[in-house]
Amino acid sequence: MTDGNTQMRNSRWDDEPVRDKQGRPKLAALTDRDIEGILLPLARYRYLPVDYIHAFAGGSLDYMVNRLNLLSRRPNLFVRRPTQQRASAAANHRRLIYELTDKGMDIIRTRGYAIERVRFTSNFAHELMTCQTMASFDLGARETGIRLIRWNDILNSKSMPEETRQSPKPYAIPVTLTINGQRTDTRIVADGAPFGVERSSGDSRYYFFCPGVEADCGTEPVDTSDFVRSSIYKKLMQYLALHEQGVHRSHFGFPNLYIPFITTTVARQTSMMALLDRITHGAGSQIILFRTFSSLTSFETPRPPSGFMLTEDWQRVGYPPFNFLHS
Repeated sequence: MTDGNTQMRNSRWDDEPVRDKQGRPKLAALTDRDIEGILLPLARYRYLPVDYIHAFAGGSLDYMVNRLNLLSRRPNLFVRRPTQQRASAAANHRRLIYELTDKGMDIIRTRGYAIERVRFTSNFAHELMTCQTMASFDLGARETGIRLIRWNDILNSKSMPEETRQSPKPYAIPVTLTINGQRTDTRIVADGAPFGVERSSGDSRYYFFCPGVEADCGTEPVDTSDFVRSSIYKKLMQYLALHEQGVHRSHFGFPNLYIPFITTTVARQTSMMALLDRITHGAGSQIILFRTFSSLTSFETPRPPSGFMLTEDWQRVGYPPFNFLHS
């Protein structure tokens, strides 16, 4: 039993107000730090755990936990905790994951920022992995001073063909495959948005472009030649054909192309690399990159947020490891 001055603790899953000592709902006055450190990262990456948001905003993690709690509750409701995260067996022990509400998106737009997303899937764990991967590239650019070339920069570049710029889905890459003597015209849409990395050495500049990333939560078959359904085999064949045909140059104006494949376990990564080795008859590929990252459904302790996707090595088949900063 509680007396009149005792506040019941809110559930981490509801949106009941945070109340002051008089029992009144607390109002949040948005600050520039809220805009730039919380709302803007969520405008770029739909889902982010609280520690990733903290990595962008800086300061105290405890403050960030409390601030997000306030912003996600009535009458504020600038962000929310997507209910899909509760499906994880470790949901009550993991860092809470947040996304913008319509109200939060309106704030971003009125400040002149864009909602930087090209598409997202209905699979929450897959979309979260994509967001964390792309956020890691962003954090790596901040840590190292390397320039991250965003999708809006690419769209507005003089190198972007006008036909692509004006198309309904400029991020969708056309490619032609010939399977068993039959020609197939299709389009590749990677996870996340196309991006690039620019690094300097003396007076020279080096550029590395990606169509997005391929985030694999282990739900697709690795080796199947059925091109009606999605599979790792299909994606590898599409990217190899795309590169061979030079479509990255004609479609985006990219001088090069690298495709990062992220999967959940070393065993699955090994299977994917073995498949690529077999497809290429042992030649491998310079452009297809592999590494692992634990997903929401994994029982492994999540890796702390950092720029490791940019700063650490990626594995390749038939070639030495690749590093965006040194290769």
